[in-house]
Amino acid sequence: MFKSIAVFLLSLYCSSLFAVEEGNTVPLCDAKMIVSEQKLDLTKYHGKVVLIDFWATWCPPCKQSMPFLNALRNEKKDKGFEIIAINVDEDTQEARNFLTDFPVDYPNAYSSTGDCPEKYDVKAMPSSYFIDRKGMVRYVHLGFRHADEGDIRKKVVELLMEKL
Repeated sequence: MFKSIAVFLLSLYCSSLFAVEEGNTVPLCDAKMIVSEQKLDLTKYHGKVVLIDFWATWCPPCKQSMPFLNALRNEKKDKGFEIIAINVDEDTQEARNFLTDFPVDYPNAYSSTGDCPEKYDVKAMPSSYFIDRKGMVRYVHLGFRHADEGDIRKKVVELLMEKL
């Protein structure tokens, strides 16, 4: 856990090098899918609205957000919406165990090297990046409280209504 916190803090320190802001093209980063160990390929989601959600097993708000995000994803997936979760823990087995206890239907990847949180300039856990159908970062949402659910849903619906 100490190493994952150190990687997270290092990524914050280096964030000015890669700061992702609204209006930027979604950056590609080095992550692998938790189940298959295949490289995460964000390009295959072009044409969809994607919420990239950074999370960690040690993050209580992450655990709170997952049931809501799972329900939202399942409700909107037929309209072209997907969630890609990226775990930042150093120990991927902890993430696998967590997902066994708290399963979700959306794809989960991991970035134990810190490459993804660094490139996205992750400042909080969880951090969500709303990507439009053209691959542009449109909104960034930091943290999670149940009071955020309406705003998150509204942003997803707005992006789904836009044409490619």
